Amino acid sequence: MTMFDSIIAQADERFDLNGKAGTLLSALLTLMTDGTRGGLAGFTERFNQAGLSDSVFSWINSDANTEISKEQLESALGTDALRNIAAQTGTDYEKTVSAAAFMTPRVIDALTPDGIVPPDRDLMSRVGGFLTGAAASATTAETFDRFGTAAETLDADKKHITDINALGGETYPVGNRVEANLETVDDAPDNPSPLQWLLPLLLLGLLLVIGYWSCSKSPESPVSADVNTINFAAG
Repeated sequence: MTMFDSIIAQADERFDLNGKAGTLLSALLTLMTDGTRGGLAGFTERFNQAGLSDSVFSWINSDANTEISKEQLESALGTDALRNIAAQTGTDYEKTVSAAAFMTPRVIDALTPDGIVPPDRDLMSRVGGFLTGAAASATTAETFDRFGTAAETLDADKKHITDINALGGETYPVGNRVEANLETVDDAPDNPSPLQWLLPLLLLGLLLVIGYWSCSKSPESPVSADVNTINFAAG
């Protein structure tokens, strides 16, 4: 059982979401963890700017979460963002906004058990499994950008080495990566050596020279008659 199970079940039943409350939660969490918008701190700041700072304080610092209306949620997040969430959830706009207004205080309360907004790294470790779709991929990419891409780089290097070894070439380290020996790659089947086409030409030229030399020799003089036979005839 996860920290969001009860929230999903209540929203699904109260707003007749037909099992789509989990998808709605994923869309909300994706918006809350959007690094380009300041993550959860940036998300809660929108409510502060909309005049709902007391509500935000109750979500983070106490168990008595102040409810908000769908109009207040629209004021804080904007209709464009909420229409995108409705499209991701697959429900009509009005139902999505009402359910999201119900879920938002409870989700933020669950994400701030210590009464503070957690760092992005800690937040992602808690909600990463709930993020789905293209938005989740973008959020995950931002997380890797922050904490390094060593695993991805290592996989790329392994593939690079495998491709070069398949050509029978050798590799050598350059800095922290591995590059192919260019001379070895030039000898690969896709880049034939000049000797592979020059040798047949040399053989063909040699055959032409031999043929020309054979044809240009003077015809051999006829064989002279036996000397004894000639002398006998003369006598």
